[in-house]
Amino acid sequence: MVLAKLPGWVIDDATSVRREVEAFERATSTERWAATLLCARDALWAVRLGHDPGRVLDFEDRLAPATERAFERLRARTRRDRGGS
Repeated sequence: MVLAKLPGWVIDDATSVRREVEAFERATSTERWAATLLCARDALWAVRLGHDPGRVLDFEDRLAPATERAFERLRARTRRDRGGS
């Protein structure tokens, strides 16, 4: 069946995402941190239920070299701006 027009309740992806994150955009840093902690707790719970939690917990997702360099430039600029070495 081909629809000539989408039903009125269908929204585009951008609108869907905006609605989903709307509460977080208005949240305070304390509220965002609380949500982060809940997410981390749930993730750890899910990992522990998996077949190889040690493998997941030991995994290290290294930053890309370009990102490492960008962070180093930011660190250097911050030290310079603060008058450090």
